[in-house]
Amino acid sequence: MRALRERTRGLVLLTATPMQVHPVEVWDLLDLLGLPPEWTAEAFLRFFEDVDHPNPPPEAMERMAALFRAVERDRGAVARDTAARLTGLSPLGAGKVLRALRDPASIPRRQLETAERRAALAVMRGHTPIRHLVSRHTRELLRRYFEAGMLTTPVAKRRVKDRFIEMTATERGLYEAVEDYIASTYDQASAAERSAVGFVMTIYRRRLASSFRSLRATLERRLGSIGRGGGGGSGGGGGAQLLSLDEHEDAPDDEAADEAPDAEELAEIERRALAAEERADVERLLDRIRACPPDSKIAALKEALAALREAGFGQAMVFTQYTDTMDFLRDELQRDGERRLMCFSGRGGEIPAGGRGGGWRGIGRDDTKRRFRLGEADVLLCTDAAAEGLNFQFCGALVNYDMPWNPMRVEQRIGRIDRLGQRHPVIRVVNLHYEGTVETDVYRALRNRIGLFESVVGRLQPILAQLPRAIAGAVLSGRGGGGAGEGGDGGGREDRGGGTDGAAARERAGLADAIERQAHEAGSGEGFDLDAALGEELALPERPPPLATLDDLDRIIASPDLMPPGTEVEPLGHREYGLRAPGMREALRVTTDPAYYEEHAESVELWSPGNPLFRPPELPGSVDDPAPPGATLRELLDR
Repeated sequence: MRALRERTRGLVLLTATPMQVHPVEVWDLLDLLGLPPEWTAEAFLRFFEDVDHPNPPPEAMERMAALFRAVERDRGAVARDTAARLTGLSPLGAGKVLRALRDPASIPRRQLETAERRAALAVMRGHTPIRHLVSRHTRELLRRYFEAGMLTTPVAKRRVKDRFIEMTATERGLYEAVEDYIASTYDQASAAERSAVGFVMTIYRRRLASSFRSLRATLERRLGSIGRGGGGGSGGGGGAQLLSLDEHEDAPDDEAADEAPDAEELAEIERRALAAEERADVERLLDRIRACPPDSKIAALKEALAALREAGFGQAMVFTQYTDTMDFLRDELQRDGERRLMCFSGRGGEIPAGGRGGGWRGIGRDDTKRRFRLGEADVLLCTDAAAEGLNFQFCGALVNYDMPWNPMRVEQRIGRIDRLGQRHPVIRVVNLHYEGTVETDVYRALRNRIGLFESVVGRLQPILAQLPRAIAGAVLSGRGGGGAGEGGDGGGREDRGGGTDGAAARERAGLADAIERQAHEAGSGEGFDLDAALGEELALPERPPPLATLDDLDRIIASPDLMPPGTEVEPLGHREYGLRAPGMREALRVTTDPAYYEEHAESVELWSPGNPLFRPPELPGSVDDPAPPGATLRELLDR
């Protein structure tokens, strides 16, 4: 990273993940962008300790004032009106505080009254390098900008509803039988097999939480592996058949987990795990699953989609973790013929093939976005493969058919529709849960205690990412299911640890307790709070006009005499061109329209600085008529 500082004239560091790091890590990043020499790492750390003190001693005030003067020398003086807004003082009082801070002598600062000392702290806190080098835009802040008339793009609000579905007696019995099988298989595995068996059993349990159909498909593949006596070797099919086509589906999703195993490691995991499983046990489970009617949760999904349509949401996304579950939902929803469907998974996009044979045919990612935006489907069924890179600001409703163990995956799903420019003022999110399961009890507790999914929970990401490991531990030890929970059926089933359903429910509640405790600690611990450092002031900084806009660049690419010599440009459509630079055998499609690029990112390049296809234009000007300093591209083109 430090090498970048010397190799570029401009450096922008971007993150979509809210930062919660140690202050020295913040200093490291800011130092790449250029800090006053007085703001060393040690000075930075001491400043934020001093400024947060309720009544700093005189020596701390002197340290902070010296750093304040360094920022003013580097970034310009604080205006009296700005100081008055920061402190609540009159312009006259704010001027006195500023003079005291700027004076190299300490006497003026020692003579400040108590209220003026507090005002001086507010001014120094509000004029650090962070204020000048960091731009932080949370959804809540952008919403406040919009409400204050300072932003023209609306920011939607969320309305999240949880539906808790009681399993039928048949489903509950099957659920408990699977969980008993998972726990007993893990318990009976040898020490050498336990890691592999735990990995495979965790896959079973996650698929059980998604749908009985997904677990059925997994066990059928597994039965074939057991029949062959092992999963090792290429073509053996063990690991490759157990795991899905979609790379998002069975990868570890907690930050504490190791990297996802590669193909060779999966084959070894399969080989070890197969030794612990009995064919007769898997066949008994499969017989029970095959005799079970379709998931009772499917009725809740249809009800949720109907209610959303009634509420004015003509389109909805339905997320599930697994392609097997998505195919099951597709079959069930297609059967009643009430909704037009599209799909997106690790296989890509899919639409009905039409014709007498029915079936589905594949389409590309860009085509999926385009067709759904044009209203060619009422429901887009997706796996988590659609939770990254596909943006649907026009769709205002989302249903989570299943809930991943890591809540941040759910947040990524919601982020497909909770975006700037969302057309609906309120977006609707419906979460479907099976009652009396470990994940349901934990999610319920987290929703009640920390408002999970009501707003973006990115700041808690490192903590919430530990949840999958905790749930897996409960599942493998037999404490994961069968509990009454809050509003459960309380069947009184024996817990493998020797307790009852009530004990299992308390165990699950303990997971939520631990997460809640860590969440509160995160708010008051060592993590650096950028929100506090940036303050709550609603004031957009004054920015100079941009040196170049995409409209300006479109004027250039449409003018052959302004393009670099040898560059060939062919207009293809509105702000779309075929561009071939010297040395290129074939032309590539480029555009200067960001909306068009968003819809066709896989097949079109955005022609702008930073793209390898962009070369500086041949701008007008000469030695006799040089361009004025700071001139924008538009001014140069208009000359």
